[in-house]
Amino acid sequence: MSAVHRPLTTWVRDARPTGPHPGDTTPIPGQVRGNGGTRVSAPGPFWVAHGPVNDGDERADARTLDRFRTGWERGALPLADGGHALALIEPATGEAVLELDDLGQPLPADPATAEAVAAIERRWPAERLEPTEQALLAAAHPGLRYSLLDRLAAEGRPEPECFHVLPWERVDRLADEVTAALDASGPAQGDAPANRPVRLRHYFAPAGSRFTAALEQLGSALRASDPRRRRVATTALCARLAGAATGRIPRPTRDRLILLLDAVGRGDAFLSATAALATRRLAGAYAGPEVGRAEVVWHRLDYGRPASVRNQFAPAAGDGADSAEDEVLRAVFTLTLTVQDDGGLYVAVSAPLDTATAALLARGYDEVLLLPVHVTGAVEGSELYVLLMPFDDRLSGDLEMTALAGAVVTADQAGPPLGLADLPFLDPEAVRDTLACQVRDSDQDNWRELLDRLPAGHPVRRAAEGA
Repeated sequence: MSAVHRPLTTWVRDARPTGPHPGDTTPIPGQVRGNGGTRVSAPGPFWVAHGPVNDGDERADARTLDRFRTGWERGALPLADGGHALALIEPATGEAVLELDDLGQPLPADPATAEAVAAIERRWPAERLEPTEQALLAAAHPGLRYSLLDRLAAEGRPEPECFHVLPWERVDRLADEVTAALDASGPAQGDAPANRPVRLRHYFAPAGSRFTAALEQLGSALRASDPRRRRVATTALCARLAGAATGRIPRPTRDRLILLLDAVGRGDAFLSATAALATRRLAGAYAGPEVGRAEVVWHRLDYGRPASVRNQFAPAAGDGADSAEDEVLRAVFTLTLTVQDDGGLYVAVSAPLDTATAALLARGYDEVLLLPVHVTGAVEGSELYVLLMPFDDRLSGDLEMTALAGAVVTADQAGPPLGLADLPFLDPEAVRDTLACQVRDSDQDNWRELLDRLPAGHPVRRAAEGA
């Protein structure tokens, strides 16, 4: 495979040489190979960005521009205002472009780092990084590391260890700060991390699952003492780590995240099962997907053995007198599956309502608790929500469905519990199926009252109106 050197970043600008400073005796740099020989790339030692971004189309992706299909070589150009920047040079014409970061500034890269990038590009899409390349990249600008891994993850199948060159020290620091704040605050309130905010930005997107965005949101929520945003962030953090390609996260960072999840589980009893699931995931080193990035879909989370009953009843002969039952415990949630001899299928969920859970329900969940469940062997559907309502000292809710004849029926928690803030993001089809499975008229009324909080025309509300 011939090497194709094209932009790592989405933005580039043409580079033009400037003359040396008066009295400067620096040798002319940038000799490049071309047709078996070498030639001087420019008459001066310094370069500046010149002209518009992406030849005038900032919305274009420089990585896909026809201009860079062939003929370009990787390099680092010395800048007029100091340092070097990652560049592409066309030996045949002497043209050069500077790669830009997300602020539109030349992306810093010394010649050794540029050569490491060139070596990776020569065997693109590289499945692994050599030790010397890892060492150079680990010291490179975070934007360069992000851009390289972003393209590599999108176009190839890199080994999980390739992602260890990302700036994980930032995640380590923020995870330590957030864990300390959660441990100090307890379940009802949050204290702000003492130091300046750690900015994770977009640098970890190539590793998949977007858990760093949730971690950054959690830090922000603690600084603002915002219980709703804290709950939303911890929910997203647990769900995303429970489905993450954890092999892409270095072991020391995984250890810190495990401590953070322990603090989350102790502070939110409703989330503890999902936090424990994410902890088990982090204790291993799961590889990423064959192609692309690891994303989380809530109904794909696997909490273990589900409640399971084989439907051996004959609906025509049944009168509902006999039944088979199984249950699973997911931390504070008890999920019970019942199949009756008339084919009736019931999924019931309960949780204790005491002083601690009542305070948690009021602050982070806004008095709304929805548990996603996944059911197999039912006529009505597989992805549904159970709305848990207070009854004496319990929170409880149930669904009534129809079991398929001869099927193995299973039911289990399918994702983290959700609150009022998550209402606009529910799956409309799952909401429609859920409404068809309510046991009592009062259950329907509770759902309708809840969905009436959404604006008219919202997709979730429209789905409910069509149920």
